[in-house]
Amino acid sequence: MSELNELGRQMAEKLYAAERAVDVAVAEIGDLSALMTRGRMDHNVAAVVGQEALELVAKCGGRLTRARRALVEGHKQMARDARSMRIAWTVASGPGTKPDDGATVPLTGHLREIPRNAA
Repeated sequence: MSELNELGRQMAEKLYAAERAVDVAVAEIGDLSALMTRGRMDHNVAAVVGQEALELVAKCGGRLTRARRALVEGHKQMARDARSMRIAWTVASGPGTKPDDGATVPLTGHLREIPRNAA
């Protein structure tokens, strides 16, 4: 493997790790927001209690979502640069790896469409 291809592989691994970390952070913030709201409701705590904290947590979620968009755009640009330089842009398959750009998620057959007029 050429030095540039090895660099491409290493960069892809770091990129995927960064994307996963941001995804986990977004999910955790969502879970925290839901827990704050459900917990307050389940324990009959007034809506004004924790409102400021909830707003700050939600603001963090929004910022993380924008950071995720920037990382996705960076991913696209890195892939374009790698293609233009003919650098391999692959990561060894394994748990937690993501599909190639533009790939579709395979159907599992677990979901089905319900007719609109079904009761």
